Amino acid sequence: MSIRNIAFLVVAIVVAGGTALYVKTWIGAERARAQIAQPGEKPKALAVSMVLVAKRTMTAGSFVKPDLLEWKPWPEDGIIEGYLVRKPNAANPEDGSEPVDPKAGFEGAVVRNELAAGQPVTNDRVVHPGERGFLAAVLEPGSRAVSVPVNATTGISGFIFPGDWVDVLLTMRVKSDEDGKAKTRYFSQTLLAGTRVLAIDQTVENVDGKAAPAKTATLQVSPKQAEEIAIALTMGDLSLSLRSLARDNEGETTRKPNPNSYTLDMDVYHMLGDRRLFGGAKAAGQQVHVLRGDEAETAKF
Repeated sequence: MSIRNIAFLVVAIVVAGGTALYVKTWIGAERARAQIAQPGEKPKALAVSMVLVAKRTMTAGSFVKPDLLEWKPWPEDGIIEGYLVRKPNAANPEDGSEPVDPKAGFEGAVVRNELAAGQPVTNDRVVHPGERGFLAAVLEPGSRAVSVPVNATTGISGFIFPGDWVDVLLTMRVKSDEDGKAKTRYFSQTLLAGTRVLAIDQTVENVDGKAAPAKTATLQVSPKQAEEIAIALTMGDLSLSLRSLARDNEGETTRKPNPNSYTLDMDVYHMLGDRRLFGGAKAAGQQVHVLRGDEAETAKF
């Protein structure tokens, strides 16, 4: 066989192979297009479930509240152990009981590490009250935790919860000497302003569902303020005043109160000077201390 015939044969084989490959590819594409065009056939849907996630970013040490959590669809093949998945019949239990909201289980918990918005919330990513390391997780660097006794009155009837901001008020009695007579006077002042509540021992009784007033409240303070609270507890009574969550400066923590702001018992006794109550001009009169050189006298009106 001559070289010309061999070359012609090779070219023929290459052309035939290319034509066969083209025909095979074209037939496969047409078959796929025909399958897509068939009526009644739908692409397979991706299986998803509702997973509890963070609604917005929560920094480490911040308190978790139910309104900061939400349910979001999550691919079932991406769900791992620890994710909280909402059951289809969770909203309407078969036994007719009240539905249990998993969000409530995170009330008062503290974030261990930052939770990004949309990130699933799990129990190992938070610290619950009563668990080891709870105060260490919520306490800001350089701060201290102190507990103060409260009751139904000084603790605002149990309406203070972890994460709230309060003022600490000091009320005390002092002895004064007026006209040679010992008298007891009272005054109150704001000892600490804008103090963060870390924990409170309020519990809910299962018997009647009523909240039991707390006996102690744990506050976040500076080392110096911890000393002030320690000595204030021996001087008088402490009470809490709840502040609005809409603080003046969002990044501001504990603020120093105005030292010139206090209230005396005379500011409360609005009836002083009323002749109908005390009788006579002498009891209702006022007095002025007059200084003349090295002499002092009291002039009464």
